[in-house]
Amino acid sequence: MKKPVIGIPSKIQNHIEGDLWHRQEVVDELRYLIVRHGGIGIMLMPTEETMQFNESDLGDDKILSEEEIEDLHAQVDLCDGIILQGGLYSCAYEVEIAKYALEKDIPLMGICAGFNNILRALGSNIREDLTGSHNIYDKDYRHPIRIVKGTRLYELVGSEEYEVNSFHTMVAEKEMVEPYARIAAYSADGLVECFEPEGKKFVMAIKWHPEQMKDAYVDKLFAEFINACK
Repeated sequence: MKKPVIGIPSKIQNHIEGDLWHRQEVVDELRYLIVRHGGIGIMLMPTEETMQFNESDLGDDKILSEEEIEDLHAQVDLCDGIILQGGLYSCAYEVEIAKYALEKDIPLMGICAGFNNILRALGSNIREDLTGSHNIYDKDYRHPIRIVKGTRLYELVGSEEYEVNSFHTMVAEKEMVEPYARIAAYSADGLVECFEPEGKKFVMAIKWHPEQMKDAYVDKLFAEFINACK
């Protein structure tokens, strides 16, 4: 059987003063999870004629041209699934890729900033958390979440309680998500940790970083995602 091709939209690498080149990047932990579970990972790149991309995760007001949008769609058409990776900012091209994947019912997973961009693609948005309580940059830190029965996430984890990492500053409340998708998990302070738009082959938006966890659920998640892409 042909291996499914999974596209990962690139993130702009911080430009180092004095470097002659601007660079795009993909998190290698995600790439290898795709490979390990039977997929082929490729990087999808922005189509704008610029080297100055958005530097904030609060939103990008860039208006893509018709040609730029068509070129992004052509990249997505090469893929059997899409993973939107995390990062400290989001750009208009990532939201457009998410919109097109949702429209074409291409399996889609969003992690951290990818969560934000799927929510934006659905017509909502996120807000900044100024408390810093969800931005714990420690690979060993975990906090509890409550998982909703009957969701795909519950089927993967097999429990209503779970512990996940937390490396993010942008958050969404129930009212920002519920009109657009089914909520699959909440943090202890009531913020949305995962949502799943209904009526799709596979769409899951996750606030934590499963690629930084060694739990059995991570292998189940990526195995099910890759299977949905076949």
